[in-house]
Amino acid sequence: MHDLSIVIPTRNRIDDLTLCIQSIGNQTSLEDISMELLIVDDGDIPEDVLEQYRIILARLPQAELRYYRKTKPGVWLSRYEALGLIDGEILLSFDDDAELDDPLYIRRMLDTYAMDKSIVGVGGIAKGLNSSPSGKLLGRLTCQMSSSPGKLSPSTLAGSLLLWGETKNIFETDFFHGCNMSFRTEALKDMKPYPWMTSYAVADDIYMCHLASRYGKLVINPEMTITHHESPSSRDKAGRVARATAVNHYYLLNLRKAPVKNYAALLWTLTYLTGKETLKRNFNAVSGYASGILFVLNPRKNKYNEYMLD
Repeated sequence: MHDLSIVIPTRNRIDDLTLCIQSIGNQTSLEDISMELLIVDDGDIPEDVLEQYRIILARLPQAELRYYRKTKPGVWLSRYEALGLIDGEILLSFDDDAELDDPLYIRRMLDTYAMDKSIVGVGGIAKGLNSSPSGKLLGRLTCQMSSSPGKLSPSTLAGSLLLWGETKNIFETDFFHGCNMSFRTEALKDMKPYPWMTSYAVADDIYMCHLASRYGKLVINPEMTITHHESPSSRDKAGRVARATAVNHYYLLNLRKAPVKNYAALLWTLTYLTGKETLKRNFNAVSGYASGILFVLNPRKNKYNEYMLD
């Protein structure tokens, strides 16, 4: 077994992925840690590139590269299938466009776990997260953000992560930023291949956090920072992402056994987002949000209730 399993879901982003793996190869103070790095691929990476990655990881004292090419696409399925392929006590997941520009990122993460045995998840912060006072007010009024950095909004959106850049000390949280998050692998034993979590899988990180939090606490360490070279837009169509925002957060509320007021908050958030995209004349997104609102309001949609059972 390994002490640490690093999992990177990817799809046809070799330049970004190479930068990510190079930054992992530059990590220090890991002489006592054995690790595996598993690439879970929805695309295709040439063998010569994989050999380059092996050479990069050889800089670390005890590290090996593993490669898994999936047959069914989707980032949630990548995260789910990875659990059956790794053997590390801790699972650390990065987006393929994350760069660890702190050579002590992994060491800081491991030290955070060692502080408290009840910690089952540790997350870091992507640089540049911030919001203006007016943005914070709008986020709270539209139920996209809470007043606490570690709390989801009433509609279960993760807008509060924009407050993380203002924090200095480790704090408990409901959620992580999916570009850099880690868990004790055992705490993810309740993960399932949820059939609605397809393609872009909006809120997949929040789902993982909810499932892990059943077994202990999640914390953010503000000293664990990365650079996230995030694409300005999803690679999925705007309408599909908009609808998934409604559907996935609806089922997340089901999973959390939320009261009716939280479903009302989700409808308010979706209504606001519909209006916002209408003003921007982004009619594909408008159509997706409208379809999502109808989904939430439809009383005959609960065909996936078996996945809500413990």
